Amino acid sequence: MAENKPFLTELLERRIPQILGMYIAAVWLAVEMADWMSERFDVPAQFSSYVFVIMISFLPLVALLGWGHGRPGKDKWTQKQIMFIPFNAILAYFAVVTFIKPFDQTVEQPAQQATEIMTLTDVQTGTAVKYEVAKSGMNQKVTGFFWENTTGDESLDWLSYGSMWMVAKDLMRNPVISIKTPYESGNMMRNIQSKGFDRAVGTPLSLNLDISSDRESQWMISGRILKDGSELTFEASLYDVLTGALVTTITSTNADWLIALDVVAEKLGQVILKQANISPSIIPDRPLSEHISDKLPAIKLMITALNAVNIDNDFNAGIEYLKQAVEKDQQLAEAYMLMVDFYRGIGDFEQAKAAAEAALRLDYKLSQESSLKIKANHYAITGDNAKAIKVLENWVKLSPESADALQALGANYLIVGNRLDDALNVYEKLSELQKTDTTALVNTARIYRLKDNYEKAKDALLLLKKQLPEKPGPLLELAATNIQFGYLAAARENYEEASLMSFDSISADLGLAQLAAYDGDIAGSLQALEDLMQKAQTDPAKVSVLEAKESILYLSGRLQEALEVVKQMRQYSASYLSPLQQTLMFGAKEASYLAYLQQDEDAWKRIEELKENTKPPFDQVINMVSINIYVLKDESERAAEALTGFMEFIKTHQWDFYNQFVLSTQAYLARTAGDYEAAIRLHDEAITESKQSFITLNSLAALDEMIYEKAATLFAQGEYGAIPKTLEDVLKRNPLHGRAWLLKAKALVELGQTEQAGQVLLKVKKLWSQADSQFSHLADLAELEAKINSVAVQ
Repeated sequence: MAENKPFLTELLERRIPQILGMYIAAVWLAVEMADWMSERFDVPAQFSSYVFVIMISFLPLVALLGWGHGRPGKDKWTQKQIMFIPFNAILAYFAVVTFIKPFDQTVEQPAQQATEIMTLTDVQTGTAVKYEVAKSGMNQKVTGFFWENTTGDESLDWLSYGSMWMVAKDLMRNPVISIKTPYESGNMMRNIQSKGFDRAVGTPLSLNLDISSDRESQWMISGRILKDGSELTFEASLYDVLTGALVTTITSTNADWLIALDVVAEKLGQVILKQANISPSIIPDRPLSEHISDKLPAIKLMITALNAVNIDNDFNAGIEYLKQAVEKDQQLAEAYMLMVDFYRGIGDFEQAKAAAEAALRLDYKLSQESSLKIKANHYAITGDNAKAIKVLENWVKLSPESADALQALGANYLIVGNRLDDALNVYEKLSELQKTDTTALVNTARIYRLKDNYEKAKDALLLLKKQLPEKPGPLLELAATNIQFGYLAAARENYEEASLMSFDSISADLGLAQLAAYDGDIAGSLQALEDLMQKAQTDPAKVSVLEAKESILYLSGRLQEALEVVKQMRQYSASYLSPLQQTLMFGAKEASYLAYLQQDEDAWKRIEELKENTKPPFDQVINMVSINIYVLKDESERAAEALTGFMEFIKTHQWDFYNQFVLSTQAYLARTAGDYEAAIRLHDEAITESKQSFITLNSLAALDEMIYEKAATLFAQGEYGAIPKTLEDVLKRNPLHGRAWLLKAKALVELGQTEQAGQVLLKVKKLWSQADSQFSHLADLAELEAKINSVAVQ
């Protein structure tokens, strides 16, 4: 008699767990393969569901067969096993009917028509032009990252960049799709490089999704370049940014790389539109060879130019590559567009204008967005800012949900014409589009700062802080706002809170170091800045630290040290600022410091060098530096002569943001002429302009200087009682402004308040205790100290 074995023992002997485990793994593999087939072939999306339900339904049959045949050794089929096969098939059928809706019963929602026709008046010709534009709520925002070259062939590295760039240019032709790559977004490029990816390739999926999420994109594209024998394969992966899920992977192989990339771009566009249930655009799809170029060497040179500027910051090399590119293909419209930006970067407006005109002649090859951008640039280059803004307004009408369009228009309202109310309306529209109103609320707060409305600026930032409680950005903006209005204690609290969140940023600690100087601990502040220089991981971060250091050294009269810091700033900025920006930011400072140090010959020599290395019209901007030096040296006639030429330049180019400096110089000239009433009026106009200028958002130094100059005029006029009140805001937000303290002390002496003047004088002496001997204001300090002492003796 056979011994009855325990059930578990029987299962193990018949290998049921192993058989079922292998079958379940096979089910999973089959489902994955079915999904893969659905993505790449004309296979219904429900195919994988059928595979899963049918295979799981046969699990009882597998268990029965495993029980009968799983034991080692020879066995026989039983009638029960044979009869169970059709029974299980019927069971599988009922499972399919129950759990899956058959294909022929699936009711698909009709694709939505996502575009409409809009007619606008062309700013250049005055004729009506029809555009196909996205309907409200239909825009699909995409972020693209450079692809990985896995071929091992370094000569193909340019394709890592060129593939994504060409696919992006193709997708941009669809009015429903907007896409940005690191080429079009400096913030994206800096973010990637700050994470250690200096060449902006090989970024991990997690970083790509984070950046795409910050941009509030729905989709993200990355890719690879593969090589099989002599053929290249382009592989692009589309991800849903919200879920992080892979939507599809598209591959294309063709001896003609442009055709292969055309296929990738076309299929990506189709998937994006299908996922959003949008019907195709009425704009006919044109191959890359038509709307970019059919000459691959020309495209390669253009990509090399993009890398020269965007990665290596070499504008001259970028321009040379573009020249070679258009020699190979004179119809390369995209190259002319890039030339405009690159020539502007070196300050050559004549060549930028010529490139813009060449691009406009080929605008039929450009996307709607690119065409509008080049028109706006052309008007800006030629000095017609009013028309440039009208073009941007048209862009916003065509793309009212485009954050890029709204930001461009808002920035131009703010920078070009001080149109604060118009800018505010734009940013309010932008806030309605963004899930988190980061850009909109920050800019709204900044506009309220320019409107001198502290409460509304603070309210906007507190709302942003509520939306982003774990981000330091809102706190840093709050700190800047509090400093502008003189609430230094509140700013310190903002920085301290932000510092706890900023594990990889120095911004908060930089703010705290500056506030330490405001508290009188200049040595401690400078040491903290030295420590931050070691912590700063990027050149922009290093320059930010050096800017703070230079400001503290300048205000404390240590001009020679400040000049050396400016030279360091120029060195670090060479990796990311354009040559023109370097010249205007640092060359001008170097000349001014040489003048402060009474090295007049070297100062004028530096100015001539700046003019020689700067092309029109920016060679005229250098005249503003000359005017400042004439004012410093109290050479009013030469200042007036230089100002006349500078005013003609501003009028020609409509650069209204320089008006504040013109008005301030006119006020100085009126003061030296003894016309104090006119001088005060001009000072007030200059201060009003400066308060509304975007320059004030970056630095309060210019505004504080204009207020100081007004106080100097009041002193010359004998209005001593008005001086403490006039300087109140300056000294409240910048306790290091020694000249303002000194002027206040002079006024107090004239008002007979000698004791209070003496206390103020002690602050100035401490602040300038290590000032250079050439620091001219030391003589004013000594003179006032002698006057106070003589009064005390009497």
